[in-house]
Amino acid sequence: MAKQDHLNSTVFGQWYWIWLVNAFFIGVMVVFFFIDYPGWFHFAYRGVSLTHEMNYAVWWSGICLFLAGIVFARVGTIAQESGTKPWVWYVLSLAMIALCFDEVGSLHETVARVGGWWGLLPFALVFAVAFSLTLIQLLSHNATRQTAVLIVIGISIFVVVAGLEALEHDLGFQNNFWRRVRLVGEETIELVAMGILITSGLIAMKRLGDGDRRFLNATAVVDNILDFPMIIFALFITQITFTAVVVVPNYTFFLEGNPSALFPIMLFFCLGIIARLRAQQIKERNFWNFLGLLFFVASLSQMYNLNTFLNHLMDIEADVMTGPPLSWIVTTMPLALLCIHEIRAGRLSVKRAGIFAALLFFLYLLVYPDLEFRYRIEYLYFLFSSAVAYSCYQVIRLNNKPDA
Repeated sequence: MAKQDHLNSTVFGQWYWIWLVNAFFIGVMVVFFFIDYPGWFHFAYRGVSLTHEMNYAVWWSGICLFLAGIVFARVGTIAQESGTKPWVWYVLSLAMIALCFDEVGSLHETVARVGGWWGLLPFALVFAVAFSLTLIQLLSHNATRQTAVLIVIGISIFVVVAGLEALEHDLGFQNNFWRRVRLVGEETIELVAMGILITSGLIAMKRLGDGDRRFLNATAVVDNILDFPMIIFALFITQITFTAVVVVPNYTFFLEGNPSALFPIMLFFCLGIIARLRAQQIKERNFWNFLGLLFFVASLSQMYNLNTFLNHLMDIEADVMTGPPLSWIVTTMPLALLCIHEIRAGRLSVKRAGIFAALLFFLYLLVYPDLEFRYRIEYLYFLFSSAVAYSCYQVIRLNNKPDA
């Protein structure tokens, strides 16, 4: 029993920062809804609010689900190496990534708006079958039973949250106080559920033989995307086509989240992890650590303009890089820094870097909208930022032989 308690406390301790960030966003909500606050906080709240869409808090929720997917994928590779069935973990990984996409893109809200709540039934059935099959397998083995129980708790919380949303839509919450309580409670238990899912994967890693529970070890599976360029290219083309053909002409269907942001958000985040992995492997540690930070900021900035948030936070009216064209060009900073570094290291030719720059400039001219159509700007921007993220991926992949 003492050994098991040590395992659980160590796993929770290794990822304590996730719980700290969760507590921060919950605390922001409590302050906003129940405690007196200064005026500047009111304007800055939208950027860190779990009750709004396309901001830093929603980015964090999506990333937590994405991390859960990464951890389950890592458990799948460990299971494969140990000779046990890996498909269970891969199914769970895909389910977490699907939930991540829904969190960032608010896909179920869009489906419900078009087809009503009954339109969500096919998706609910697919998830129910997938989770049932995997949990039956996990519950049948002693080594994964505790993980299965934690997953059941996490998924049950999401079901309860969906029920609360349906209840509010059907009955309405006329009392303002109880509506605030419901909002804070709903978002709080969602974040707790995400932490539980990540923790369940870490416990499974330990039980299946991987004693290293550090962040980079759990997320090293992301490095594998460099080995599958055609898949990333297919995702890139799918994102571009979906945005141009579906999202922009039907922008009124996407009033909350923005599915056009999914590709750049996730690819920039993955590149941030890969840069951090490079920092552990090669001598240019400071550069790759800084580049990793830039990639994480680039991912975060796809959800909410950093300069807009800082203006509100500091209660200033400096309208600098808060809209096109400057805010678009800033997105190219990680790519420019990466290309300069790789040219100096002799791993990238000036000619190839020039081709990247010319193609991006052509795309910039192609999609930059007429300012009379303001609603299009944010959607067309993601065509551009997706191309920037994909270019960064290509530079790292084509020069994937860093100095030792």
